[in-house]
Amino acid sequence: MASNNNNEEEKIRILLTLNNLQVEEIHYKNVQFARVWLTRFQARNALNNETLQDIVDGFTFLQTQFHLNVVVLGGKGKSFSAGADLKAKPGPKESTVREKRYNVQLGRRAIAAIENLEAITIARVQGHAAGGGFGLLQACDMRIVVENARLWFPEVDINLPLTWGLTARAIRDLGRAKAMELISMGNDLPVIDAYRLGLVNKIAKDEADLDIIIKDMVVTLGNKNASTLHFIKTHFKQLDNMVDLGRATDTDNDYLLYNRMLDASL
Repeated sequence: MASNNNNEEEKIRILLTLNNLQVEEIHYKNVQFARVWLTRFQARNALNNETLQDIVDGFTFLQTQFHLNVVVLGGKGKSFSAGADLKAKPGPKESTVREKRYNVQLGRRAIAAIENLEAITIARVQGHAAGGGFGLLQACDMRIVVENARLWFPEVDINLPLTWGLTARAIRDLGRAKAMELISMGNDLPVIDAYRLGLVNKIAKDEADLDIIIKDMVVTLGNKNASTLHFIKTHFKQLDNMVDLGRATDTDNDYLLYNRMLDASL
């Protein structure tokens, strides 16, 4: 039987456009889902304060889009996200310690905004997923990654602590020994190893294959009972909350980073 071409094509409606982020509603094969794009492609989607705030605002917006049970997070251009923008410094308008502290913790808030979304999230990863970009990948429920993507924590080589609660998440997702190796040595994590460790769900050959795999997953999820999916996501969130993700410990690292930023602004 010939397929219905109308059902094969994406129908896209833009729901929200921010400085460095766009939220789309996609209709595909009688299934609706959201696609969130990081759009700072000229900087490999590096995470400056503006982009991190966009992530917080975008995923907060999606909390009230109750008809969308699946959200795909991706990066425009050649990379998912190159991590924290090292060229960004506290601006002169940051007049108080509270404001500086708030900006330093924006990464933690962005990660939390993704993790707390009621919908099931899928990371669409190509190119670089470094540091904070690695954290965005971890914040999603499922992760589909192109085979030549680069996954790593570069912070040790630029004398920065790993913040945003990512150390505890690395231990949770990779095991203590592997997390220690990656964070302390700055080694790349080969995608095939990430798959074997359970960090990655599927490996794509290229971006075209990446989109095919994700659409198949979205269609499968879209044909499940929405209430059951909501229960499953809620159950996972509750179990995650039972695990100490090191939020208190990482406060020390956040504070160290704050002091470095403060010194740089003097």
